[in-house]
Amino acid sequence: MHSTSQQSHSDSALQKQQMTPQHCAALLDDQLVAKALQQQIRPVTPWHAQGIVFEHCVVPALHLTGDSLDYFMLPDGRLFLYLADVSGSGTAAALISILLKGIVQEFVASHLDDATAAQLTPAALLIYLNTRLLSYGSDRHVTLICMIVDTEHAVLQWSVAGHLPSPILYTQGRARFLTGQGQPVGLFEQAVFNNEQMPLPEAFSLSLFSDGVFDVMPEQHLITSEAALPKLITTAKGDYAAAVECLGLANCSNMPDDIAMLVLSRNLA
Repeated sequence: MHSTSQQSHSDSALQKQQMTPQHCAALLDDQLVAKALQQQIRPVTPWHAQGIVFEHCVVPALHLTGDSLDYFMLPDGRLFLYLADVSGSGTAAALISILLKGIVQEFVASHLDDATAAQLTPAALLIYLNTRLLSYGSDRHVTLICMIVDTEHAVLQWSVAGHLPSPILYTQGRARFLTGQGQPVGLFEQAVFNNEQMPLPEAFSLSLFSDGVFDVMPEQHLITSEAALPKLITTAKGDYAAAVECLGLANCSNMPDDIAMLVLSRNLA
């Protein structure tokens, strides 16, 4: 064990010695190309569907990010969305985030007919994601929020996989966290995920964040930062642009963690 450790250390030191300025420049170029690709596979923002507006921003800590999000219409007309945070950062986390998008699309594609469409729920997706990620044997896990918006029946359904902060619902001038908890995907074979459900308000916004948002808040502790988020959303009146301004997300850089924000809204005053 000790000799193997010494050899690994020697190999690492040798690699650093062999890293020329040309190598560094090539690596940087590669990272920038990958960053552009990550941006291209994200959904359009803003996106309008069935009277609901979807808006998002992603601020990478490095060039690449392990935070990811997506939203689109399911074959049965419901609206699907998720926001995910891969453990760690950089290239490995970015690869897992891209893999995540592919697994989600794979799961949706297996529920195209009327007989299976009803089985497509947030919790069912998280169970599938957990199984697939465990099968790869990666040392990375993922926390995420998955939601389905059914505008025809005015129902919001969601499931949480170990993610903080919880989604924030703003309606009738007040903001509050939605309930729900569960284990991250990619950690435990017997992880349990539950579907939460509520009537969809006529006028509302839903704000989802990765935990990197706490790094741009003035509070000193996680618990106080988390408690301050609904107050911030209330001050912004649930509006995406106002929340971005309150948090300073348009101008922040060199952050210690990736930051992702997704807001969907309808009929805000």
